[in-house]
Amino acid sequence: IGTVEDQSTDIFSLGEVVVSGTLNKIEAGEIVHVITDEDIVRSGARTLDEAISTLSDVNVRLGNEGIPRIDIRGFKSRQILLLVDGIPMNSSFDQQFDPSSIPVENIKKIKVISGASSVLYNQGGLGGVINIITKKGKSGLSGTVSAESGDGEQYLTQASLSGGKGKFDFFLSGSALQRDYIPLARSFNASLEEAAGYRKNSDRTRRNAHLNIGFTPNDNLYLALSATYSEGGYGKPASAINNKFDPYASPAKFGRVDNYLGYTFQLAMDYTASEALSVRTSLYYNRMEQDNNQYDNEYYNSFDDPNVPNSFQLRNNGITRGFSIKPSYDLGKAGTVTVAISGEWQTWEDSGQVKTGGDGGAQGGHGIGGGSPPYLLFPVSDHYDLFEISTAIEYNVMLSQQIGFAVGFAQNWQLKDEKDLSDYRVSTSLYYDLFKDTRLKAAFARNIRFPSLSQLYLRDTNNPNLNTERVYHYQIGIEQQLPLSSTLMIEGYRSDEYNFIALNQNVTPASNINFAHFRFTGFESSLKSRPLPKLSTRISYTLLKSEDLSDTGRDKAQYVPRDKLTFTGSYDFDFGLTPYLSVSYVANSYVYTKQKIATVGEHRMNDYTVVDVKLSQKILDDRFTLYVGALNLFNEDYEQSYGIPLPGRFIYGGVTYHFKL
Repeated sequence: IGTVEDQSTDIFSLGEVVVSGTLNKIEAGEIVHVITDEDIVRSGARTLDEAISTLSDVNVRLGNEGIPRIDIRGFKSRQILLLVDGIPMNSSFDQQFDPSSIPVENIKKIKVISGASSVLYNQGGLGGVINIITKKGKSGLSGTVSAESGDGEQYLTQASLSGGKGKFDFFLSGSALQRDYIPLARSFNASLEEAAGYRKNSDRTRRNAHLNIGFTPNDNLYLALSATYSEGGYGKPASAINNKFDPYASPAKFGRVDNYLGYTFQLAMDYTASEALSVRTSLYYNRMEQDNNQYDNEYYNSFDDPNVPNSFQLRNNGITRGFSIKPSYDLGKAGTVTVAISGEWQTWEDSGQVKTGGDGGAQGGHGIGGGSPPYLLFPVSDHYDLFEISTAIEYNVMLSQQIGFAVGFAQNWQLKDEKDLSDYRVSTSLYYDLFKDTRLKAAFARNIRFPSLSQLYLRDTNNPNLNTERVYHYQIGIEQQLPLSSTLMIEGYRSDEYNFIALNQNVTPASNINFAHFRFTGFESSLKSRPLPKLSTRISYTLLKSEDLSDTGRDKAQYVPRDKLTFTGSYDFDFGLTPYLSVSYVANSYVYTKQKIATVGEHRMNDYTVVDVKLSQKILDDRFTLYVGALNLFNEDYEQSYGIPLPGRFIYGGVTYHFKL
């Protein structure tokens, strides 16, 4: 068994940690899921969250903000490191990211690394790393154009153009989506807060563009420029339960992001100085501006009413600037040494108006609360910076033809006005090919995450003296090749997380503190099969036991399912028809009473099963592809967060045109 990195000419591989074409020892001992562009097309996924939702150790959860959050093995999305061609995409404000704003038309493959990961990936990925590698140009000129429509008056258009000649190549893509609302399941019970039929305030628009330009002046040097652009807006559907006497329901928040605007730039170089020495460098700039408007009523007009408190109208701006240098030296049979030096300058700014009154300070995070009518708007403005530096070294070696080993160490610093932080990371990985078709593997990692700008400075929950979160991962597994082109994988793991940063609501005003200790223990199993040349299936199951060891009266981590079982399958008929089926079963997730309630109560969320289908048909010498599909085919009424109903059945259809000049 051996996994060689993708060497295809249409992949923008500068975002990968390991040089293309070499055996990746560190990842060979870890848990790495790879989703290709072909997988994405088969499933009908439109955005990042849809593309990875069928992985059994990934939980895509829709909460009170109306944004899908990606959890991996119980770790929250702010503890997941998201990279696009090596550029960190986590918000410099709160280290979250919106996967529904990341389209898939420019993605060549997605690598999801669960748990232990290479120290070359930098800090922040406590639960894992999502590494998106985009497409680059191919010789000639080719492209696609597609259009799709669906329930909720939704339309989606996508286009791409790729080319290359001589020393130059390019890939250009873009997409636009508009949705007026999302459907609710037919069996959903309407309430005063949420009517049946379609979800209130669930509109969304987005427009995206992506460009890769490559230049190869000689056999030893490759230069690349990449740029992305995104803009749009969306509503944040409020909780369907607005009852302050419900011990599990969070207060309903009525929010909107009427406009966001983001763009990134990266200049990268891959230079082969000699047969032994290669160097990768990159400079990048990532900026995201967005509105953040919160109202205190479902009519979204509380700014104009002096008798209504708890509202704010803000414009947030997060900026990340950075660089990385990664020289790698091949020692022959003695292994390979890779060094990484990187630095980031993160900035958060906001400006706007905040109303006084009630809990406005805690909800708005701007220190203006209490009082009585009239509730007036006050101007606010904030600006904060911090700097992060990382140095890392990783050593990969083949100890024998059957044994691969890797070890890495990194030191990280966070520099800011009040309190500098310094901590280290360690990763090690080992695999042993016991037999030709049997691989045993193990990995250990100590990873860290520095507090975000919002946790440090967002008034009045701020705490500039927060410490580093840290985690210890222990993993062991087996990969077995089986008949019928099948691969069985079984992994066991344990992760201990310390100093988890959370909001302490038992004090007034509520503030962020390091207090939580979580333990996640479980196993993941999957069976990938191709029993027939044109039939592909994958079935996987993850059992995850979460423990809250923080002495809070809670036994488990909230909203972390214990069981997830998934199945995907597709078949390519000779006449161009491809049916696709996806089934996900999720069980044993829990929610706890709000922190201010003295006696902690536990409520089990309902188990659910969601079935997605898609049929696609190629016609006219494969130049056109017609498709139709349904998400949540059986109209399951389910929740992942208490009081937040998920979309019901969504039916869509479209056409894609492929051309080559």
